[in-house]
Amino acid sequence: MEVQYTKKALKKMCPDWQCIRFFGDNIGRKILQRIKEFKAANCLDDLKNAPGRHEELKGNRKSQLSCRLTANWRLIYRPFGNQNDYIESGGLNWKRVNQVEIIEAEDYHGN
Repeated sequence: MEVQYTKKALKKMCPDWQCIRFFGDNIGRKILQRIKEFKAANCLDDLKNAPGRHEELKGNRKSQLSCRLTANWRLIYRPFGNQNDYIESGGLNWKRVNQVEIIEAEDYHGN
């Protein structure tokens, strides 16, 4: 799968040692691991049952997905490229998504 980044700063540090320097050893290594998993997959459906619990988000984050880095940290991303990734019922067609855009890494339970 192809991986894009929404922010130049994030693209600059991922995948690289700078990611570990910025996010710390544990979170940085998990981010790099998830990016490797994205790149190794043919489509998003390949990751549906992979470690990290990939899931569609709701509310103001509809059209975005997350995967777990730790109990608190999530990697937020969205399908990129094809505008026909959603099925009629409103859900994501995971088999059609072969490009993702990393939005951010976020502590869901932070201050």
